[in-house]
Amino acid sequence: MTLKQKMENQLEAKLNQWQTEIEKAEAEAKAAEAKAKAEHAEAEARSAAWGKVEDLKKQVEKGEQQLARLRQATAENWDSLKDQVSRLVA
Repeated sequence: MTLKQKMENQLEAKLNQWQTEIEKAEAEAKAAEAKAKAEHAEAEARSAAWGKVEDLKKQVEKGEQQLARLRQATAENWDSLKDQVSRLVA
């Protein structure tokens, strides 16, 4: 085998090694990407759930305020309160 052939063989072997490393790195990158997407989706779901909790807490607070007003309602402000409470519980 000539030196040229030996070098060609070495270079071909190195290219094959690099190609194998590329394929392994691509597989690892795809796995990491899938994991990141799953974690992102999970984080979005958690965020949406907590957002709903906050919205419900605001509704409860508003309802408690309306209940307090309703309990103190007079004949003069009854109609206004009645409409507000109707919208709130609808």
